Amino acid sequence: MKLVVHAKKLYTPIGKDPRRGSQMSVVEKYEDVFLCVEDGKIVEILDHKPRSTNLFLQGDLVLPGFLDCHTHIPFYGYRERDFLRRAFGLSYSQIHESGGGIYESVSKLRGATIDELIRFNLSLINNLLTKGVTTIECKTGYGLDEQNELKQLRAIEILKSISPIDMIPTFMGAHAIPKSFNQQDYTDYLIKILDLVKDKCDFVDIFCDLGAFDTYNAERYLTAATEKGFKVRIHANELSNVGAVKIAVKLKAVSADHLLKLNEEDIELLSQSDTIAVLMPTTSFYLNENYAPARRLIDSGVAVALASDFNPGSSPVLEPSLVMNLAVRFLKMSPKEVLTAYTLNSACVLGVADRSGTIEVGKDADFVVYKEADLETVMYLVGIIPKYVVKRGQIFEN
Repeated sequence: MKLVVHAKKLYTPIGKDPRRGSQMSVVEKYEDVFLCVEDGKIVEILDHKPRSTNLFLQGDLVLPGFLDCHTHIPFYGYRERDFLRRAFGLSYSQIHESGGGIYESVSKLRGATIDELIRFNLSLINNLLTKGVTTIECKTGYGLDEQNELKQLRAIEILKSISPIDMIPTFMGAHAIPKSFNQQDYTDYLIKILDLVKDKCDFVDIFCDLGAFDTYNAERYLTAATEKGFKVRIHANELSNVGAVKIAVKLKAVSADHLLKLNEEDIELLSQSDTIAVLMPTTSFYLNENYAPARRLIDSGVAVALASDFNPGSSPVLEPSLVMNLAVRFLKMSPKEVLTAYTLNSACVLGVADRSGTIEVGKDADFVVYKEADLETVMYLVGIIPKYVVKRGQIFEN
């Protein structure tokens, strides 16, 4: 089957490597072109309509599908009470210490059956697809024991088999420290579990911050993961600056995520490394925290990616246009930088840039088609929905 999409305007970054600094603004713009798809792949980009087509779509704007490289799917149930407590003055740490926060989500996930977990999260994933998200990262971290962490990984495996969205699993048993453990013993426990998840995921992540894991245990845990062949990521400098960026760079982490509390040394270290800075402005919005210094990072030559941090507590956001809107308004990123960050650079974080993240011949046909929109519209109009989402050539119409 041959699909042809006529795009009045098409914007895309190019390549398979992360764009850094000023290169993040380098985006190709095509006008009045015909995007040809066969067998789920992009085969041609033409300046004229080809003779042979089975399906023909028309759009004012075509962009690569969005890649959300940091979500906490799968979880079970929401945390409305946290939202209200935070609105009336309680901090993230106060809520967590009182048994809310991550601990509440752990309790709900442990009580859910695998069928309930699949049903609940499939609805969320389908919602993301309608908004133009074609690939997501999925983290464990609401189990906090062997049985329930493996249950989350099993849920991801099943969801991958029934949803068109690509899902990249990450083991994040190091999301919080169970009340029945001290930090040292729980880190030892997690290191043993790594052998059980080797064939289930490529990435290992840890929350290194006040109230979570300290730098000593974060370093020894991620070192163990690296030695076992995992790629590593780190939740860094979200609530405080405890030195997590130094660990990320030292261990050649694929990404350092959040980065709300940075100093000049951190920025310099990141600029001299291959670690990608994953920024999530919706978390700052929900926590009422300062926004990450994206402008300083980009101007220093750091590769920046964007993500939603979608989770039931600190970023209950199923809206990629809000992520992009906040990135323009508060991170002071240009629309072209935002596009690169939410497509190509996110694909590089997830290790799929050889097949996704851009609109190029030979890559998967993952793209979104808008009516009556330009690039800036997608970041200005919160809630905008594409007319069509195409995933490996399969068309989803809104």
